[in-house]
Amino acid sequence: MKEITKSEAKVMMVNWNSDEDLGLQEVMSLLEIHYHSDWKPQTVSTFLARLTQKGYLNMYRQGRQFLYHVTIPKEEYLQWMLSSLVDFWFDGKKENLLLAIEQMLR
Repeated sequence: MKEITKSEAKVMMVNWNSDEDLGLQEVMSLLEIHYHSDWKPQTVSTFLARLTQKGYLNMYRQGRQFLYHVTIPKEEYLQWMLSSLVDFWFDGKKENLLLAIEQMLR
């Protein structure tokens, strides 16, 4: 799995939280609603293309528009991201992560 940027994560979140495949305009509207984003269509298209290249989305044509379908579920990405976090920051030990969270909550 390839890492995604914060901006790409926002685009993925609107796709993950949707029950249906989305087109560019829907993605832009949801980004504006949830993240107060004022990105231009070309910027969002670039993020969608990168996410497609990284394998997170699949693009297909329906009529006159392109729709994006999630190919990597949110839960799968979260598991991968947490595993990477544990491996890098906590010597591969989940217990060390749990201790850090416990200390944060105090």
